Amino acid sequence: MCRIASMSSQGECGSNDALRALLIMCSDDVVGDQCVMDFVGGGEVDDGDYDEVGGGGKRGGRGIARMLEIALSNPPAPAAPADSRSSSSTTSSERAEWTERVDCACALLANATRTERGAAEFVGLSLPDEAVPTSSSPSSVAATTTTKEDARPTATLLLSRFLNPAYVDVESEGYASATRAWGGTNALSGDDDDDDDDEDDYVGGCGGGGRRVRRSSSDARDDDREPPATTTARGSRTSVAKVANSSGGATGCYDPYQHVAAVVMNICQLERGRDFLMRLIPDGANGATTSRLQSLLPQLATSPNPVRRRGVAGTIKNCCFSQDSAWWLLNVVRIDKALLLPLAGPEELSVDEKVGLDPDYWLLGPLKAREPDAEVRLYVVEALLLLLASGRRARDTLRERRTYVIVKLADMVEEDEGVTERLLECVQYLRRDEDGTEEGSSDRRAYEAYTRGMLETDVAKNRNKSVVDYDNVD
Repeated sequence: MCRIASMSSQGECGSNDALRALLIMCSDDVVGDQCVMDFVGGGEVDDGDYDEVGGGGKRGGRGIARMLEIALSNPPAPAAPADSRSSSSTTSSERAEWTERVDCACALLANATRTERGAAEFVGLSLPDEAVPTSSSPSSVAATTTTKEDARPTATLLLSRFLNPAYVDVESEGYASATRAWGGTNALSGDDDDDDDDEDDYVGGCGGGGRRVRRSSSDARDDDREPPATTTARGSRTSVAKVANSSGGATGCYDPYQHVAAVVMNICQLERGRDFLMRLIPDGANGATTSRLQSLLPQLATSPNPVRRRGVAGTIKNCCFSQDSAWWLLNVVRIDKALLLPLAGPEELSVDEKVGLDPDYWLLGPLKAREPDAEVRLYVVEALLLLLASGRRARDTLRERRTYVIVKLADMVEEDEGVTERLLECVQYLRRDEDGTEEGSSDRRAYEAYTRGMLETDVAKNRNKSVVDYDNVD
């Protein structure tokens, strides 16, 4: 069926129908897990003991490779101005067919990578170390020339498609509807209920039938099954996404690469996937560096598509499991600002509350809309909780940046019980006194650190300021 789905001639072989059938089977509650394993392990060969980092074991990946081929295919070229109306309508239908194929392929990749083996297969197939530049010296280039010929940096290409706004149909009714639902409210919607595990949530983005994403709960379960990803001492674990096709199909989808957010979120189950996102890469000729994670952060604040926002929020949460990167996330990436902006609302702040608080949280005033999707809020709060649990230095940094002000206001209006519980845990971290300190010292130390930083900034500015003699007397 994967072979049929990879054929481009829809009229002769029904490749889109095969893609939809694969998506239904891989998301089924009864046989979905087995179908995913068959999808991932198609054409497998025995290559020694299986290992999630280095590979080995029974390796297949034909299903993943075929879906990547579809996802990275070129869209049909637009019709020339001199063509007739029939040619224009034909090009429009071809574009719609291509969009549906890519959307289904990305959804299948999301389903395949929700398992540990699928994520490892995707990482091993798509993210070889040789595909990421680490040195420009001639010796290192010569040493890896043979390996680079076989490298396939398809994840980087897929991520570039995801970040390219040219593939999003901003003139469609689905995009306009998503924009109204995202930015047209200043109040929290109480329609979402995340209390039950594996609940279906409509994600929009596709007209006609849409898709539903089944999310696994981030809380630890009490059964004896092995968790699919890394766990912490507090019971949180990396989040994964499962995409299921509804009976209406996916015609009219305006964002074919929306499910790439779920793919990136799922590969962050693995340490190698997190390293791929947080690895520093050159940014320009001035020696500056950036990371792929930093390129994803604007999606959380600017994309009207809830599928993208959920996937990016889950990706940030999974990256926060790397406790060794907590300082870099807080001080270089400023991940706390990306997490707190969706929690900030239209409430008016007092003068004391604004002291030390980033102005971007309150400058819009009553026009600032809090994130309407409960699942996005849950992911960002859990990411904050992971940062707070990473160490005392991270807690002191978040206290100095007045994180408690935003968390307190978000908790006052939160209607989802799951989000409320996590917010209360954040409050306990932020308000408690550290070991070896006197009672009530956490707030005072945060305020003193802020004022000390302001004084140091003023002194530095005055020291560098050149003296101008306006009257030419001295």
